[in-house]
Amino acid sequence: MKVLWTILTIALTLVPLSAKAQDHKVSARHFSAWQEPMQEIVRHNKQIAVLRSQLQAQQAANGSALRLPDPEAEVAYLFGSPKGVPGRTNVSLTQELSWSVILGHRRALAEAENNIAQHTYRASLQRILAEADRMLTSLVYSNQLCAELALRDSIARDIKRLYSEKFQRGDINQMEYNKVCINASMSQAELARAENERTQVQLALQALNGGKTLHFTGRHYPASIHALPSLDSLEQAAQALSPTLAAAQAAILQSRAQERLARAEALPQLTVGFQGEYIRQNNYSGISLGFTLPLWGNTRQRVRQAKLQTEVQELSLSDAQQQLSLAIRQKYAGAQALQRTADELQVRLADSSNDQLLRRSLELGQISLLDYLLEVSFYYSARTAQLEAERDAQLAVAELRGIMY
Repeated sequence: MKVLWTILTIALTLVPLSAKAQDHKVSARHFSAWQEPMQEIVRHNKQIAVLRSQLQAQQAANGSALRLPDPEAEVAYLFGSPKGVPGRTNVSLTQELSWSVILGHRRALAEAENNIAQHTYRASLQRILAEADRMLTSLVYSNQLCAELALRDSIARDIKRLYSEKFQRGDINQMEYNKVCINASMSQAELARAENERTQVQLALQALNGGKTLHFTGRHYPASIHALPSLDSLEQAAQALSPTLAAAQAAILQSRAQERLARAEALPQLTVGFQGEYIRQNNYSGISLGFTLPLWGNTRQRVRQAKLQTEVQELSLSDAQQQLSLAIRQKYAGAQALQRTADELQVRLADSSNDQLLRRSLELGQISLLDYLLEVSFYYSARTAQLEAERDAQLAVAELRGIMY
């Protein structure tokens, strides 16, 4: 429980175990910045609606296999010959029956197939939500960057106004004034480019949201790499929650149920019925009992095929477990390395954050315009690099979070 509690502090837990969960609400044991937008995407995403309908259709088809076949009715009229011989009417009604052991194995097989369908649905849903998570993480970065660049643009415009007044008074020459004008134009262009990139991310999220606008203006990530549990704990929880592994396990149960059903179907199939024969005043009626002779069913071959399929599914499960473990370890190591880079940049930037001091010095004439532009350009570059490093680290965390949906 401690493992799951720790993981769920950074991950949404989505558990649509049946198609009856029509609302498909994204539940979070703990607060997540993604909770509301994720719920919207689950409600409106067209692909999820298609997957949900496919799941319901598959479950309905599996359920139909448990019913008895329809009874067969037949009516025949035979003309008498030679002339004067009365005609004869035959009526029959038959029903094929199945042994209870066969019905039990068919029920187990249908249950296994339903589980495969449910887990396959969850795996597809997981991929969609993981993609949405990455996009929301990118949107947080875009919101942060646009806010940062809007502040820089505001400062550049203030300096331009200040130097415009100085230029009008003749305190500075044309070249200095041109520098502040170019600086202001570049700041405005950077902001416009960032806003355009943010719009592209918003449109991609809108497509995931079924074409509906997703109103999300958050500027904070839902979790930090420092909140991650240990690698072993994360790996154990991922193995337990993975719908892909659950589908592989259900496929093994399906193959075993198919093997048992193949053995049971070697039994003769019974049919019971009613038969009637009517000739003028003479009527005959009675019951019939029949059974199949399982001579050509090739039971041994079917059982052998089911056994081999079970072996294949067991190997597939083992391979999927190894692949998941490897993916988690790679993503975990990558997230840690990226977070270290982001932390180092954040510490260094905090120690040398002097943009306000530079602006004050420029306004008081303590430094030249050229010195200010060079120093502030260095600071802005470092700040942008720090935002990008944090984004990359958070995208790595989102990759891990995506495995847990």
